[in-house]
Amino acid sequence: MSLAPPLVFRRPLCLILGTAMLLTGTANASDFRTLDYGAACTNVPALEAAQGSAPFTERLPSGYQFAFRGHYVDRDVVIGYSCKDGVLFRGAYIFDARDEADASALYRKLKQNVISARGKPSYDFASKEYRQKMAAIGAKLSVPDTEVAFWSGKRDEAHLSVAEPSHDHGWRVSLSYTAE
Repeated sequence: MSLAPPLVFRRPLCLILGTAMLLTGTANASDFRTLDYGAACTNVPALEAAQGSAPFTERLPSGYQFAFRGHYVDRDVVIGYSCKDGVLFRGAYIFDARDEADASALYRKLKQNVISARGKPSYDFASKEYRQKMAAIGAKLSVPDTEVAFWSGKRDEAHLSVAEPSHDHGWRVSLSYTAE
């Protein structure tokens, strides 16, 4: 005789436990979403499903073993996970933008969010020093050329950038976190 609750009660219990685990993970400030660097990537699909994300069914972004469609900063986003030897070492948010103005506005919003969390960028292509350096060698910079910033942290490096349209996508903004 089984002591397990009937099937009717198992699913809500799993949802409650899963939600509690996610809230605990969020409260512990995981490195990327609900996962720490070096953690096994085997649970990524379940963790993302619990956050309401859906599997990304198109060609995966380069370098990512897992990708999902979700929401971040009130926008649709592709969420990517890079794993090496089965463990997390990079996570990214990849946003499609309508045009250059939308990409620049999103870049500025994300940059302010990262500055609030991490402080001033360790390297900022929009800085006066960088623009002077490029001007000194005769480079003419477009606005997207200056929309790149890096933040060095104790456990990882954050990278924010705008990408102009290419042969397979339009304007994009990406924010990634890579373990040191």
